[in-house]
Amino acid sequence: MKLQNTIQIRQSATMETIQKLIFLVIAAGWMLNIYSSAFSIHEGTTSRTKFLQLVASKASSTTATASILVLAPSALALDMDAFMEKELQKDTPKEMSDDERMCKFAAPGKERGEACKRAGMSTTAAGTKVDAFGNIDRGEFVRCSTSYPMIDGKYVKTVTCM
Repeated sequence: MKLQNTIQIRQSATMETIQKLIFLVIAAGWMLNIYSSAFSIHEGTTSRTKFLQLVASKASSTTATASILVLAPSALALDMDAFMEKELQKDTPKEMSDDERMCKFAAPGKERGEACKRAGMSTTAAGTKVDAFGNIDRGEFVRCSTSYPMIDGKYVKTVTCM
């Protein structure tokens, strides 16, 4: 038990040291970047203005990067075993039943519609008006008739739809 506590203390001390080193490297790079680009801003501005403009432009991105690298290095670790297992599962083809194959690849008709029902898949195809049974959605049709009754001595065209 005492040995495990000592190992954990050493590991946490090592992580703190690594975090501090990363922070110092980022801070040094940031300051060097500001100092080196301080001379490339437009003529006619004071050196204080140049410096403040550079600090304002670079502070937000550097702070975000430093906080990610220093505060949460363990969160950035990649679980390689889980990643490889997931990728391998993607590569293995899924075995399709005859009904699934028929529903997915057959021409619309009674057989395809029944296969889709048995496989538990949708009978409506995306982007088409034809379902698996071969029925076409043409909208609603109504029958209309035109008549010309006489109103006030004039014939008036009247359309009646049912």
